[in-house]
Amino acid sequence: MTMTNSIITHGPGRRLALAASAVISLAACNSLEVANPNATDARRALSDPATVEAVAGGTVRTWVNTYVGMGSNGALVTQAQSYSASWNNFNMNFYSSIDADGTRNSRAWQNDLASAGRSSITAFWEGYYSTLSSAVDVLRAVRVNSVVVRNAADTRRAETIAQLMRGAALMGLALNYDRAFIINERTDVAAINFSNRRAVRDSAVAAFDDVIRLATANQFTTPAGWTNGRTYSNTQIAQLANTMAAITLADYPRSAAENAGVDWARVAQYAGRGISSGASFDFGFIGDGCNNWCHNILFWFMPDGGRVHTRVANLLDPATQRTPYPNGGNPRPNSPDRRLGDGSFGDEDTADNFGTIPRTPRGGTDFAWSEQELFNPARGQYHQSNIGHTRYDLSGTLSADGIYGGFGPAPLISAAQTDLILAEAEIRRSGGNLARAAELINRTRVGRGGLPPAAAGDGVAGLLEKLNYEKEIELLALGASPFHFRRRVENGLLPGTPREMPAPASELALRGEAFYTWGGRGPANSTAP
Repeated sequence: MTMTNSIITHGPGRRLALAASAVISLAACNSLEVANPNATDARRALSDPATVEAVAGGTVRTWVNTYVGMGSNGALVTQAQSYSASWNNFNMNFYSSIDADGTRNSRAWQNDLASAGRSSITAFWEGYYSTLSSAVDVLRAVRVNSVVVRNAADTRRAETIAQLMRGAALMGLALNYDRAFIINERTDVAAINFSNRRAVRDSAVAAFDDVIRLATANQFTTPAGWTNGRTYSNTQIAQLANTMAAITLADYPRSAAENAGVDWARVAQYAGRGISSGASFDFGFIGDGCNNWCHNILFWFMPDGGRVHTRVANLLDPATQRTPYPNGGNPRPNSPDRRLGDGSFGDEDTADNFGTIPRTPRGGTDFAWSEQELFNPARGQYHQSNIGHTRYDLSGTLSADGIYGGFGPAPLISAAQTDLILAEAEIRRSGGNLARAAELINRTRVGRGGLPPAAAGDGVAGLLEKLNYEKEIELLALGASPFHFRRRVENGLLPGTPREMPAPASELALRGEAFYTWGGRGPANSTAP
């Protein structure tokens, strides 16, 4: 396996070694290591059923570490002003810094071979194409070369998961780039050309349709090792494919204008059969301390590494959490939302280490207040925030054995995310059910937040306001979802913020094409195909 390791400084005095990229999954590496790699050896390796199954399972890990990795997400979630950090790891400071008057992000993507900032563009590209390449290898072995993995059931399982990951990779490319290559098991890569983002989106949805067909027709359970400790039934895989198809369609728009053109009736069909339907579940994995499985967003945006942006904190408690960050900071909150509450968290040791207030009966479930200022004011005082995201801390004290140490259950796509997509579809589609939308919004708004319920009588505008509030909270840490949501609502991103990525300069150079970019003083994104 080819890996690139880097030592990076994170926050005040902490150092950690993280794998920046993996060309192929570890499970597959041991089977594919040959003395003289070439096409003949690859074909021979992928004629071995055990190798085919290992590669199928390994695609999941490659996709997971890309989907919640910081290589591209670090820039996106801070550009969205969902999280905040002034460290320049993963180019966060560079891409989330704003003009002096606070009204504009003037930084375009640095899409040239001489710029360090290009790594934020290439991370998704390399990770998703690594996933896609391995998934297509499995599909070619099964569908073209008729490899059988022990029996028909196990063969269909490997085929279904490979197609799921092919769809997931294409989804990532469609949501983040203006164009990409569409690859399947019969593609002649020597003759491949770019496809526009809409074609990539449609190819991803078609792949999920195929997954739904396969998972519905075949009974299986995925091995626990494929998500490092979680298993999923064929029924759950079909639900997951429905949710991912809904996400692909709903989060594809680059602007509010494009958002109006979404086929929301189709989104409602997919989301209604997603992971919040029937026996609902969250799709995730088990972290191993970031050795091989890493929810790097949560790992970085713990309260002493990054914070929730004051824009979001102000939504939670406008009376106490001012935005932009004021000199002297924001006082302890008193939010009506139970997810923040009075901001208390942890115990005396947590207070000493993180500047929190030991938990009271009104301590929040998702957020904590800290008196500490993390960031160098010279880098922009607006990066500061007093609110940390603690929802997924397993210990309740931010000790290293919780998810903030890289261990334990880690979220990727949630049932609540599916509910909120379905709620939006009901609000936006012709003849939508506003009462149903209100019910879905209230699952988190009332069930977790303890806030006054939404109702059909709120109308479209009132329901959208409550829906968007829930998304600001519930989408945190779920990959680039906060960015995808913010770019498609009116006035969601600051002017100048790029709304998609260009094909990487390294790819353009190989094809002899001119470099280009999005954002800054130029167009924020490509014209809708």
